[in-house]
Amino acid sequence: MNFLKSHLALYFLFGILYFIAIIMDWLYLTYVMKPLFIGAIFFYYLEESKTSVTYYNCAIIALLFISGIINLIEGYSYFIYVLLLNFLAYCLLLYQLIKELIRKKHPTIQKVNLLYIILTVVFLICALYISSFIVFDKSFELYKVVIVYGLVVASVVFCATLLYLSTPTHKNTYLMLYTLDIIICELFYGIYHYYHSLLLIRLVSVFCYILSFYFLGNYFVKDNNDQTEQ
Repeated sequence: MNFLKSHLALYFLFGILYFIAIIMDWLYLTYVMKPLFIGAIFFYYLEESKTSVTYYNCAIIALLFISGIINLIEGYSYFIYVLLLNFLAYCLLLYQLIKELIRKKHPTIQKVNLLYIILTVVFLICALYISSFIVFDKSFELYKVVIVYGLVVASVVFCATLLYLSTPTHKNTYLMLYTLDIIICELFYGIYHYYHSLLLIRLVSVFCYILSFYFLGNYFVKDNNDQTEQ
C-alpha cells in the first residue's frame, strides 16, 4: 500500500487540520474536517480488510460518526443524543469483547499481570469518581444516565485489559490503546464542558478523540484479517 495514496494519509491530514481548527477557533473548518477524518478511517478499514467487513464494526463507526457530527453543535440540548449514540457504539463493542472472552473460556493471565488488572480497576474507579462526584453531581438532570454511560465505558476498558493481558497481540494492543484513549477523551470532555473550561483540557480531549479513530480502525482491520486467516 502506498501510504501517500491511502485513506490513512487522508485521515492524518484531516485530523491535523481539525486539531488546528480547534486551536484557532475556525468553526466552519471544524464542520468540514471532522466528518472527513472520521470518514477517512472508515474507508481505510474497507481498504485494508482482506475480506468482507463486519457489520458490527461498520455499525460502531457509523454511530461514532453520527455522534461526532451532532457534537459539532455544542450545547446541552444535544448532549443526550451524543451520549445515546456513543452508548450504543460502546455497547456493541462491549458485546464483541465479552463474546471473545467467552470463546477463550479460561484466558491465561500470569500472576504478575494481576497487578496491572488491579491498577486498571483503581484507575477506572478514580475516573468514575471524578465524573460522578466532581464533574457531575446529583443535581445534574442526566446524572443517572452519565453513571450508566460511565459504567459501560469502564467495562469496555476492563474487558480490553483482560484480552490484552491474556493475548498481547497487535490487535489487542490497538484495542487497549483505543479504550485508554476514549476514557481520557470522555473524562476531559466532561471536565471542560461541565466543570472547568481550560483550553488545554479541551485540546487533550480533542487530540485523544482524533487518535482514538486510528486505534479503532486498526483494531477492526486486525480483527477482520485475523478472522479471515482462521
